[in-house]
Amino acid sequence: MKISVIIPVYNTEKYLKECVESVLAQTYHNLEILLINDGATDSSPQICESYAKQDARIKLIHKENGGLSDTRNMGIKQCSGDYVLFLDSDDYWDDPKMVEKLADQMQQYPVDILNFRYKKYMEDTKQFVPCLKSVEDIKQQEKDQILERLINEGLYISSACNKLISASFLKTNELYFEKGITSEDIDWCARMLIQCDSIGYNNTEAYVYRQRSESITHTISYKNIYDLSNNVKKCVRFGQVIPKGTKFYELYHDFVAYQYGTLLLSNTLVDGDKDRIKAVMKQMKDYSWLLTYHVNPKIKLQYYVKKVVGYNNLIRFLKLYAKIKRY
Repeated sequence: MKISVIIPVYNTEKYLKECVESVLAQTYHNLEILLINDGATDSSPQICESYAKQDARIKLIHKENGGLSDTRNMGIKQCSGDYVLFLDSDDYWDDPKMVEKLADQMQQYPVDILNFRYKKYMEDTKQFVPCLKSVEDIKQQEKDQILERLINEGLYISSACNKLISASFLKTNELYFEKGITSEDIDWCARMLIQCDSIGYNNTEAYVYRQRSESITHTISYKNIYDLSNNVKKCVRFGQVIPKGTKFYELYHDFVAYQYGTLLLSNTLVDGDKDRIKAVMKQMKDYSWLLTYHVNPKIKLQYYVKKVVGYNNLIRFLKLYAKIKRY
């Protein structure tokens, strides 16, 4: 089967070669590699052009700057593979057999979404940090059974980059990323969860998520909080199509509750825009019922603190917790 690797490229000249080389080094050769230049202003386009001349599997697409979501969407629409992998251009894979391992499981046990592990590379300290726990591969079971394992173990996360996904599944269900927002993976992963018929897990841990000091993920602003709150609202709205009382309803809301808990904690990390952020968090009090879905230990803690001292004091507690963690 053919696998399309979608790599959005924007001003990552320092890291781009390591990213592309990690794909070219894969032992699985039936790849389509889409380098999508999102209007980069550094030497990234020239680096892409050089690679496109070296390997016929590489398809180079130039577009005006439209952001990560817009670029990924173009990749989905342009790809010709049976399955899709997303790779950010400042990240890389550190196991040349990664795609082979994923493809082998997908061929034996086909699913709409095959999840796998990742790790962070802390650029400042040069350390690798595992992000998801190691469990055996999860293969042929019912969707709810596998999803229960994934949710309980914290293995279904709101990331596009740790999933091998059926291209026809994405295109048929029009599963595209919303443009112009941060945390664009959250509602996308929620929609995939609702639409998919089957899901799996492979224990490979080859995706390296680079943590750069200048990365947007290190800077939390009012827009991050605003977009995250809207993502939570959308996820709740999507969940209205799921029959109440079903196992899937509970599992889905466990996933959404984690996003809500992340919002509450992220709110404590913003220094400016206090009045606007306070208004958002006041509005999000109406969604505190999500904390009743607390299979995750961090969400369970928030649930019990809120139950004892109330929502406003939970926010104060989290601010104190964040302050202690900093020091």
